Amino acid sequence: MSLLVSGYVLEVCEFIVERDGENGWLQLGGKHKHIGYMKARFKTKKDAVTYYDRHNPHMRSLNAHGTYQSDWDPNTKLFYIVRKNHGIIDTVNPFSLDDLPTQVISDNSSQITYKMLS
Repeated sequence: MSLLVSGYVLEVCEFIVERDGENGWLQLGGKHKHIGYMKARFKTKKDAVTYYDRHNPHMRSLNAHGTYQSDWDPNTKLFYIVRKNHGIIDTVNPFSLDDLPTQVISDNSSQITYKMLS
């Protein structure tokens, strides 16, 4: 398997707004739930911010607070954090399906090729 383990990724998290119930933050023990990592790669933190900002014009910049963490979107309840890429399996599609990586699987290997987005 060939993975590019450099650059940056976007971690996708959900902001839990409900207090009560089995899916409420009181029962879950916190208001921030990890969803996964986006199937996208960025050379720099700035590239990740630019990508997020371009696809979320209704939101403040991902780095508006200087933390590389977006506000949570009131429509989706999701927020994004720029993280160093450590080769963790990504599970969340990018904002545009045109930005998905390509994967070639053979008998004994798998090669994933990412576009370096900005």
